[in-house]
Order: sequence, then C-alpha cells, then structure tokens
Amino acid sequence: MTQQANNRFVEIGRIGRPHGLDGKVRFLPNEHFTDDLFDSVDLFFMKNNRSDLVPVRIENYQTEIKKNQQTFFVNFDTIASRNDAEAAMNKALFIERDKVNSQPEEEEPSLTGYAVSYEGKEIGRVLDVLDNPAHPVLEIKYGSGSLLIPFVDEYIEKTDHENATLYFRNLNQLTDL
Repeated sequence: MTQQANNRFVEIGRIGRPHGLDGKVRFLPNEHFTDDLFDSVDLFFMKNNRSDLVPVRIENYQTEIKKNQQTFFVNFDTIASRNDAEAAMNKALFIERDKVNSQPEEEEPSLTGYAVSYEGKEIGRVLDVLDNPAHPVLEIKYGSGSLLIPFVDEYIEKTDHENATLYFRNLNQLTDL
C-alpha cells in the first residue's frame, strides 16, 4: 500500500460557528487533539477553497467549561472578521503528524505473500493489497492469472499471521471454485 503525501498531516478538529465580530471561532476538537497542542505547536494548517493546505497561526485562545464540556474559542491570524469566520466554518484544522502526542498505531503485517486457502486446500498466494475507499482488495495468484477478492467478512474466514495463511469462504460467488 502506498503512503499518500497528505498522510504527513493529521486532522485535530474543525472550525465551528463564529463567536463575536472579531473573527473568533469555536474550535471543535477530535480524538487526535490534546489539551497542550495550542501551547506546544506554532504552525497549524487549514484547507483553502482549492483544497490546498495553508499555514495558519493562533493569535490567542480561551477555554470555557460548561456542563463538563470544554469549549475552545480561537483567533487565527487568517481570520480577521465575522465574514472570514463564517467562511471558515466546518473547515478542518491540521497539524503535522509527528506533532501529535498519541500512541503510535500498531501496524498490521503485510499480507503480501500469504497463502490463500479455500475449502482445505491452497489455491494461490496474495500478490498485492489494493487500497479501495470501501475496503482493501486482495489480488491473488490464481491459476495462470489473478483474482481480486474484497477483504471483507463475507469472504475472509480467518487470518493466520503465524502461518502466513488466509482462510477464505464463499469464493464460489466470485469464480467457479
């Protein structure tokens, strides 16, 4: 699987409704946001109308706690008026991935080269794992060609990383096995 250029950035939240006339906005954090990010990171990124990531800086921010919910009110250097704030509503705020203080995600082992087993016999090997918006698709060596199999519960019975084997079911829906 290839890494895309925008994987260098991670979304930390979205811009909410304007708060006042001076360009102050509500900031709605997501699971990647930590309370110290606004103090520890100098440069943030926001997408413009052409979907380019534009650098932005925080001029100041304040927090407010109501009913056990923390709300952030932020002034960005590129948002100077209520009109700018309204135009920025629902835009995502990003930082560079290496600035996030989250635990590194455990990487799944590559399935390339795994044996493919169906109804008790090996029918091929995984050639590649293709990225697909809905789910990964496995390209397997099958006979003299290849076969594309969606990596979903309908077809995957079991994944055995110890023996580098994928056990499949219902492949008769995809081919004449």
